[in-house]
Amino acid sequence: MDDWKQIVADNLSALRKEQGLTQLQLAEQLHYSDKAVSKWERGESLPDLSVMKQLADFYGIMIDDFLLTPEQRAEKNALRLSADASADEVLKPDAAAEPVRKRRNMNRLIIAGMAAMLVWLIATLIFVVLDAVVPELEYTSFLFIYAAPVTAIVVLVFNSIWFNPRWNYAIISFLVWSVLAALFLTFYLSDILIWKLFLIGIPAQLIIILWSRLRPAERK
Repeated sequence: MDDWKQIVADNLSALRKEQGLTQLQLAEQLHYSDKAVSKWERGESLPDLSVMKQLADFYGIMIDDFLLTPEQRAEKNALRLSADASADEVLKPDAAAEPVRKRRNMNRLIIAGMAAMLVWLIATLIFVVLDAVVPELEYTSFLFIYAAPVTAIVVLVFNSIWFNPRWNYAIISFLVWSVLAALFLTFYLSDILIWKLFLIGIPAQLIIILWSRLRPAERK
């Protein structure tokens, strides 16, 4: 194996591990299979130029940095730091970034939680107003029944943007069953008992499970 090819492979593996990512997580970011990432890191094949550029942008480096030895990469990282940076900052550049990443993730989690709670706040406000203005109106409590699937949709959107997309399958499952439960309760309060409504959820759940097992076709 050519030396330069092994250097690139080692750098791909080292950079991924520095970010705390598994091969599968990186593959999902790139829309490749984890088998392709594994081959890159073993030096059996290398990504094409467009993917190398995508990886370089993802790690915040130049494409040329993939050809640097560990010593050269460490030296270049040190030179990028401010001239008056402390020795600890030079030796542990990731230590300063870790609190920032944790704070960012926590902020995102709080924002997603606030958005989900906003659904229930709106449902509660409408319920209170309707109960005060039209007290004879029946089934206003249905607002809370349908707030559950709406909350699932909100969580699905935020999870797709900021968090692990693998959780989407569980969220979609909850969405399907909460919609069916809401429909069942709607009919039930109208004296219509439709237990068979939940049979719809069985093939829907099987589709979601099979969907979750899909993997992108391996590209070299």
